Amino acid sequence: MCAKKKLFLICGDEEYLKEQKKNELLQQFKCEGSFNYNVFSDEEIDLGEIGDLIRTMPFMEDLRKILIIGSGYFKGNAPEETLRIFGEMPDTSAVIFFEKEADRANALYKLTAKEGEIFRFDSADSRKGQEKTAGRSDVRTWAKEQLRRAGRRIDSRTLFDLIEMTGYEMQNLSTELEKLICYCYDKEPGYLITQADVNAVCSRTLSDRIFEMMDLKMKGKTAEALQILEQLYALKIPPMRILYVIVRQYHQALAYTECREKRLSDAEIAAALGIKGWLADRLKAQLRYMTPDELKKRLEGCAEAEYRVKTGDLPEKLAVELLLIR
Repeated sequence: MCAKKKLFLICGDEEYLKEQKKNELLQQFKCEGSFNYNVFSDEEIDLGEIGDLIRTMPFMEDLRKILIIGSGYFKGNAPEETLRIFGEMPDTSAVIFFEKEADRANALYKLTAKEGEIFRFDSADSRKGQEKTAGRSDVRTWAKEQLRRAGRRIDSRTLFDLIEMTGYEMQNLSTELEKLICYCYDKEPGYLITQADVNAVCSRTLSDRIFEMMDLKMKGKTAEALQILEQLYALKIPPMRILYVIVRQYHQALAYTECREKRLSDAEIAAALGIKGWLADRLKAQLRYMTPDELKKRLEGCAEAEYRVKTGDLPEKLAVELLLIR
C-alpha cells in the first residue's frame, strides 16, 4: 500500500470482512498504544476537533492516525467542511473511515477514491444476479476452508442447512463454525461434520424454528409441525409469542406475493420487505404451496384465534395447535 495515501474508507454491509480490514490497517499503522492515535464514533464525532488533530504534528512519530466510525459523511451530499478538512490533509496524518453506507456519487467518496483507497465489502445477499451467486459460492468455499484449517470437513448438503440458519453473513456464520469446531474438538482429524452436530450446537432462532414449522404445515406434514410446536412449548416459549411470529411470517409471505406481482427482482423484493436475501429465497420456495387467497384466509384464522383467546373462549396453547391442525 502506498505510504503517501492519507484517506481510507472501509464500507459495506459485510461486517466480518470490514473488521478484518480495519484491524489490518490499524496494525499496519501501529495504532495500538500510540500517543498519536484517536478514535471518533457516532455522536462523539467532532469535525472541528478532528480538523485540529489533522493539522497537529505527531509526537515522536511520523504519522498521526485517526479512526472515524459511522460518520455518515458518505451518504448523500458531503458537508462542505469535510471536503476542506480532508482535502487539505498534510502528509503527517492519515484518516480511516469505517462506514456501513457510502454513495459512490458522494463528493467525499470521490475525494477518497482519488487521494486514498476504498475497501468496499458487500455481503453476498446484497449483491444482484451473477454477483450474488458468485458471492454465495465464495462464502461456502470460505466456510469449508475455515473447517479444513481446523481439521474438519462438511458436505454440501449439511453446509447448506447450516447457512439456512445463519444466512450468508460471514460474522454469524463464523460464530457458528467456531462452535462446531469446538464441539468436534475430540474427533479424529478430517472428521466429517454431520447434520446431528449442526443441530446440537448451532443457534436456531425462534423465527427460524417457526418458519420450519410453518413450512412443514404447508407441505401437509402436520404431525411433524406439531412436534416442533411441542419443542417450543418445552422451551417455555409463550403461545401468544409463537402466534405473533406466525402472523408476521404470513404477512411477509403476502407482501412477497404483492412484490412479485409488480415484477420486482429478488433483490428489490428483499429490500422492499427489509429482509435478507436468503429469507426472501425461503419465502419464495414456501409460496409454491400456497396462493395469496389461502394466505389471507390463514391470516383471518390467526386473527380469529387471537380474538377467541382474548375473550376467554380458547386456551392459548390450544388456539395455536388448532391453527396447525386446520
